[in-house]
Amino acid sequence: MPRNTSDRSAPSPPASAERRHRRRRRGLIAGIVVASLLALVVGGSFAAAPLLRSYGIYVVPPSPQTYAEVALDAMRRGVEATPDRYAEVRSRVLSEVADASDYADTYGPLTKASAELGGPHTTFNDPATAAELFGPTSGSKAENELPTVTSADGVTTIRLPTLIGGGSGEDSFGQRYIDTAVDAIAAAAPDTSAWVVDLRDNHGGNVWPMLAAMAPLLDDGTVETFESVDGSTVVSVDGGTVSSDGTRQGAATTPQPKVHGPIAVVINGMTGSSAEAVAIAFIGQSDVHVFGQPSYGFSTANQPVRLYDGAVVNLTVAVDADRTGKRYGVPIVPDTPVEDFAQLPAAISEWLGTLG
Repeated sequence: MPRNTSDRSAPSPPASAERRHRRRRRGLIAGIVVASLLALVVGGSFAAAPLLRSYGIYVVPPSPQTYAEVALDAMRRGVEATPDRYAEVRSRVLSEVADASDYADTYGPLTKASAELGGPHTTFNDPATAAELFGPTSGSKAENELPTVTSADGVTTIRLPTLIGGGSGEDSFGQRYIDTAVDAIAAAAPDTSAWVVDLRDNHGGNVWPMLAAMAPLLDDGTVETFESVDGSTVVSVDGGTVSSDGTRQGAATTPQPKVHGPIAVVINGMTGSSAEAVAIAFIGQSDVHVFGQPSYGFSTANQPVRLYDGAVVNLTVAVDADRTGKRYGVPIVPDTPVEDFAQLPAAISEWLGTLG
């Protein structure tokens, strides 16, 4: 009987040939897997690029056009960036930089845009300027001074100087700034019937140590707000602690009790930015009177935004408002103008006399 050819089997290969075949098959599979993973990682990275760049992370260096887009994305938070204005400025800038071949080509359009969307306190700083103003050593300026507290005839004067940076933590200059003022105020309180907060020539800087230094003189509760394009931040005092929206921003190492008595706040044309915020924190409190000359007019809150090449947009994101709700962003006008500061003691004395 003939055999059915369908039952026949191919002869088995030698064992060594079978092992070579399995190795080739595993190598092919592994290559496919690696290639797939690489495609996933690379493709995923490019797909996630817009999200990554929002955190300052770039898969590849951005083009000048993307660089401008990132800057404009940040400027959306500018205090003047209403939806219509923002859309108009963004469209114009992207058109102006469409043929830009390097980042420097975008600086002019972005400088103009930053002023339009952030207001006059906003600046666009090229990498060299930004390194000087916002670099790692910018927060430890040798010219920083500590507050001084002096008393005469029952009146104690606290002079608050400019504070650039100052750092944070118990060993920082900012903490020394707070403690110097708070401890001296407490020491002077028993013999003081009136207070003078001298903010002349204070150009601003780090607002939180300045406010915490004044906590003994400020009433508890909301002292001012920072009004942004889409909301507000509440600045409050509770005992010796200054907070923004409930987050602690500064306090003396050893908090001291509140002090009492009328307060004269003194400003001049060089009182700016954070120093204006300190003056505004007092406005609306009972028995407070502002003397001097109109302030600089930069009563706003700024936030630095660093770009890919090290340039920084120092963006105005909020305008200061006092506890009554009055918005500033313009010079603070004193209650009593004083053109010649040699006449300041007499002006303060006259005001104190009206209080009985």
